[in-house]
Amino acid sequence: MVVTTDVNEVASMRVPALLSSARLGRQWSVERARSYGASATTLHVVELLTSEVVTNAVKYGHVTRTIDLDMECALHALTVSVSDDNPEPPVLLDPGVGQVGGQGMRVVERLARSWGWLPTRCGKSVWFTVPLT
Repeated sequence: MVVTTDVNEVASMRVPALLSSARLGRQWSVERARSYGASATTLHVVELLTSEVVTNAVKYGHVTRTIDLDMECALHALTVSVSDDNPEPPVLLDPGVGQVGGQGMRVVERLARSWGWLPTRCGKSVWFTVPLT
């Protein structure tokens, strides 16, 4: 695990491409968000959404080694981005009643102020923004 922070209120972390890394991503993002003064509600949302996006990167991102997480604090908002090696955009599924799984990006869509994805040199970065307080 590699963690760096610069003076522009941007922090980065690299985790192994393992499902257990969702826990590491959650812990890191909550710790960082708390250091930026996030409200209790924001901390819960950041924890949940980071878990969803990291899990998707591991499951569907064609990542063989590591996943990069970034958090930026600017303009009273936090933006978390997770990069993977799959250039395909995330998919918003409409799972059936009682179906387990497949709802992660719907949760992100409902709880984030905004979200999206950007192509990268090696794949894509999925991001979400939440209010700081």
